[in-house]
Amino acid sequence: MENENLDSHPTEQKGRPQFLTVLCILTFIGSGLGVLGGLLSFAGVSALSTFSSAAGSSVIWSILGLVAAILCLLGAIQMWNLKKSGFLLYLAGSAISVIVSIISTVMITSQTSKFSDAIRNSGGQMNSSQEQVADAFAGAASGFVWVGTIFGILITTAFVIMYNANRKHLIH
Repeated sequence: MENENLDSHPTEQKGRPQFLTVLCILTFIGSGLGVLGGLLSFAGVSALSTFSSAAGSSVIWSILGLVAAILCLLGAIQMWNLKKSGFLLYLAGSAISVIVSIISTVMITSQTSKFSDAIRNSGGQMNSSQEQVADAFAGAASGFVWVGTIFGILITTAFVIMYNANRKHLIH
């Protein structure tokens, strides 16, 4: 008799569905790392701003990235507790994250191009094959950054869609 009670519906949970639980745990890990990375990025950019005025605008993007990670983390905590407002926090954090990612990628791509131009105009004589190598490295770096950004946006979008599918389980 006891085995029947233990074996019947072992995956069934009262309250929070298992899929929502898994999403929240993954978000706790990802957003927790995002908060840590945001803090480290902010500290690094702040330190660099003492040496270069160009790093000043990066401080804003570091802060916004940190805010996005915190919003996603708070949203996941609320959805863990089945609160509907958690989805809106998560959605806001995700939107900020996508915007910051795109702007940061554009800035990095621009800096890569400027670096390539600086090498070319450094006063030393470069032959055409060296220029091609410099351009190839700049293009590859920009390409990798864009691929990473697009991959991150796809993951963020997938999580928003999966959380949206679980909104019916959020009760208060």
